[in-house]
Amino acid sequence: MIVRILIGFALVTVIILFLVWLATGGIQEVAATARGISNPFRFIFGEGLSAFRLPWQPDDLVRGPIVNADGESAEEEEKRSPEEELSDAQKEYDAIIQDLSEAQTFGEPSPHRGKVMIAQGTATERSPTAEYLELEAVWDNTSPVNVTGWSFQSALTGVRAHIPRGAHPFALGTVNTQSDIYLDPGSTAVVSTASSPVGTSFRENACTGYLAGLQTFTPPLERSCHASSDALPFTAENLKTYGENCYDFVQTLPSCTFPASTPSDISPACRIFLANNLSYNGCVQNHRHESGFARDSWRIYLNAGGELWRNSHDIIRLLDAEGKTVDVVSY
Repeated sequence: MIVRILIGFALVTVIILFLVWLATGGIQEVAATARGISNPFRFIFGEGLSAFRLPWQPDDLVRGPIVNADGESAEEEEKRSPEEELSDAQKEYDAIIQDLSEAQTFGEPSPHRGKVMIAQGTATERSPTAEYLELEAVWDNTSPVNVTGWSFQSALTGVRAHIPRGAHPFALGTVNTQSDIYLDPGSTAVVSTASSPVGTSFRENACTGYLAGLQTFTPPLERSCHASSDALPFTAENLKTYGENCYDFVQTLPSCTFPASTPSDISPACRIFLANNLSYNGCVQNHRHESGFARDSWRIYLNAGGELWRNSHDIIRLLDAEGKTVDVVSY
């Protein structure tokens, strides 16, 4: 009994929906669609049956125009002058020549293309100590990029200089252990033409601001270190060990600064404290194991005896260890 009721309900629903469809113009929509169907026999049998049409198709049914790749009909294409066709051909030729020229300038692309870029620099400087380029590892790299063994080459002169190894962390006044230079995602490197003022390429850290007071760097190192006063907290033990005059003197010192001279009234223990803490090596010893000690920047030195890049115009390629092009800059 229930099954029969459900079947009857379904039939009534279908009939109602059909009547609604008719009332809203369903037949007219079918007819309009059918009138848009072109003559299929014309494509099968040619123009001989071009007069054949379906009963519902109007007498004036015609095919639309055939257009080319530029959206022009056959008539419009025939109307084009020889000058216009020659102009289009010249544009296509120029585009091909431009693509070939860029490919020749760039060279064979490296698998590292797009991972490290030549960001900026002062290649036009006449002094080797002021001439430098800047590299930037893109932020979305999935891992650090080893650039040791890569090189810069002028496409005009053929001059080429290789990226050496560097120190991380750097220690002042000693022979540093050299290791490959890795650029972390988002990190940068200043690549100077000249030799290093401290004898090696190095990764910057929270203490390198002290080096700026000892040597000249181009561009200048950032004078950003821990505050000098942080090295000597105000405690009874410190006052007893180093004296009040030592504490007062340390409070006056700017960050990243080792005092060139000291007051005569400070204690010998205070002088030893200053040498061991408010110096580059002392800062490294105190903070090298802290989070954030290493900065996302390197100072790389190519150790060239003179200028590498032309002062007027040049095309400088960054090549990977296989000699394939990573990036190109021109000026």
